[in-house]
Amino acid sequence: MTETILDAPAEVIGYLGQVRRLADANRDVLGFLSATAYEEAAMKGCLWVAVAGTAKKLRGYLFFGVRFPRLRVYQVYVCPEFRSSGTARTLIERLKSHGADHDYLTITARVASELPANRFWQGLGFHVIGRSPGGKKGRTINRYALALNVPSLFGRGQPVAEATEQRFHVRPVLETRSYVIDLNVLFDAIRDRDEGEAVHILSMGFDSDMRLAVTAEFARELERHSRQSSDPVLKLARALPTIPEPGHEILNPLVEGLRRELFSTGSPKTGRRAANDASDLNHLASCIHHRVYGFITRDGAILQRAEELHEKYNLRIISPADLCEPLEDVNARRERMTAIVGQQEIEIATFGESDRRDVERFLGGVGTSPGEVSACLSPGTTRFPTTISVMRTGQRIVGIGSWAARPGGGRESVARLYVDEDSQCVDRVVDHLLEHSINLGKFGQLTRLDLKIRPGQVKLRDVAIKRGFCSPNFSSGRTSEALSKVSMKGVVTDSNWQSFKSTFREATGLELSSEFPRYDDVINTGVVLDAEKTVSSLTVSLFEFETLISPGALICPGRNAVMVPVQGRYARQLLSLAEDQPSFLAEPEAVLRLERAYFLAAGRHHLLSRGTLVVFYASRERHEAVAMARVTFSGTLTKKQAVLNLSRQGVLTEREIEQRSNQQDEIATFTFDSLILFRNAIPYRELRRLGCIGGANLVTAQKLRYDKLRLVVERAFELERS
Repeated sequence: MTETILDAPAEVIGYLGQVRRLADANRDVLGFLSATAYEEAAMKGCLWVAVAGTAKKLRGYLFFGVRFPRLRVYQVYVCPEFRSSGTARTLIERLKSHGADHDYLTITARVASELPANRFWQGLGFHVIGRSPGGKKGRTINRYALALNVPSLFGRGQPVAEATEQRFHVRPVLETRSYVIDLNVLFDAIRDRDEGEAVHILSMGFDSDMRLAVTAEFARELERHSRQSSDPVLKLARALPTIPEPGHEILNPLVEGLRRELFSTGSPKTGRRAANDASDLNHLASCIHHRVYGFITRDGAILQRAEELHEKYNLRIISPADLCEPLEDVNARRERMTAIVGQQEIEIATFGESDRRDVERFLGGVGTSPGEVSACLSPGTTRFPTTISVMRTGQRIVGIGSWAARPGGGRESVARLYVDEDSQCVDRVVDHLLEHSINLGKFGQLTRLDLKIRPGQVKLRDVAIKRGFCSPNFSSGRTSEALSKVSMKGVVTDSNWQSFKSTFREATGLELSSEFPRYDDVINTGVVLDAEKTVSSLTVSLFEFETLISPGALICPGRNAVMVPVQGRYARQLLSLAEDQPSFLAEPEAVLRLERAYFLAAGRHHLLSRGTLVVFYASRERHEAVAMARVTFSGTLTKKQAVLNLSRQGVLTEREIEQRSNQQDEIATFTFDSLILFRNAIPYRELRRLGCIGGANLVTAQKLRYDKLRLVVERAFELERS
């Protein structure tokens, strides 16, 4: 029997009733979604149905969500009489192709650990990336992910018109997100006709990093529907923040362009439907003119045009559900940690209400305005919580860090850092706060970090610039108090280059080469960055580029690495490895450092030079490759030089350094930064199977050629092979 996948909204709508009944009947397995969620998904092309034969009988369906560069499967269901026929596999394989064609990086899914469906996901190549408690008592949810092998975009023949690109594409980096809501969102909130999504959207409007407004058309549209002269809803609508209506000479051409290019299909409409369409066009035209970030609506016709409106006008069309999906917390940290810095102890702890008075006093003392104090200590929302760390020496606060994801952003976050630059341990405070900031992103995803620091924080600003932060206008050589950075928590290979360059361009306004460069190219030529058409290209060294995207690294064809063994407790401390039973003892200073030091036997450092990638192998208890980093310095020092200059960046005592010195009192060392722990540690047995272990048997440093390095990162970061 012939099987067909229907994905066009007009075809899928007819199956909504069946899909809802199946979902409700299998709620224990599929989870609960509101009735409106299915209709919105169908309108956006995110609900697909598999049908059989000429009668097009429903065999199964796939419900997924979109948050670039990730696709998330919410539900996949096959009717009992069609199970074991390959329908579910066909739906997921189709989604994989769709994701690769549209430059998505990953597909994720959540499955209760006790369900047989786990075997299905594993059979499709998905890997468990984490586990969390489920809604039912004692239930565990497996979080699955699959990295997509994105094909090359070169030669697709879909150039963006230069005039359109210049007018609508580029945005300021440190913008406050502005969203305009449609009338249906207001009615959903007032009449409680969804699952609380609209109310949540309105509450998010009170967040300092998100701004909600309406267009002038909003009140006019409501006036046409109002049946009473003193309508309280109309009175509320008129009081909402309203963006100015452009003049007719601006609005009319935009409206006609939208009507002609996007909404001209179908027979002409009359009466109320024509008036509604005219309102929709006025909403969109006003948003486009004012460069609003997103338009929030449940209107099916507009949702269907979401991709075109974003591509042509850089206006994101968003359903309430898109903004109500919580972000995953991938940066869980210990609530309290102590590190030794010289003769002092620095305590890092999560902010609690008992800290408020001291923290407010500290922030006021370093010249922070009342508005910034409120923003720094804002708890965020339940879906977008703020993480706040307090650093102390004794009872004295020496640093505050506040980190929050931009609501609705998904790939962007804001860091507010405040440091007592008169403190003796200011260097370590700055290092730690910036290191935590740089590692905020999700694995495999390029994240833009906007850094907000108080004017006059000279040390903090200086170190931030050295670590890849720059002017929000990435193509400019100018610096400013506002700084931004893009961060890749993972690696860039030929498999994800196209997705990486696309998100890099969106975040910075800079264009990378169409094809993934070879190592010889970037070493001899550098990384070429094309700015807007009126600006000449920029060329930066590989080292500079990797500093910009740190802790990420380019795994270019021809690039080798070095595998270095680290023994016992040194591995845990130097690499900040997690323990099953965390130690309550004070940590060495190195854990606070952005740049750390490793001491090795003299004679092997010739394998290492500035920019070399290092794979760390934890020997003794673990026997597995656990992390990678980038070399910033390599050389031979006398033991006195090593103690004076680098001992506080490493985890060896002065005596241990002396014991490792040779007869000439010399010791080899290298320093490294951009440390990133592997998502999957690679056991010794698997390293041997992959051919990554040479005759030295991981007793000392050894070269790791490109083909073997590629195998290691594929396994460590869950990449698919190209």
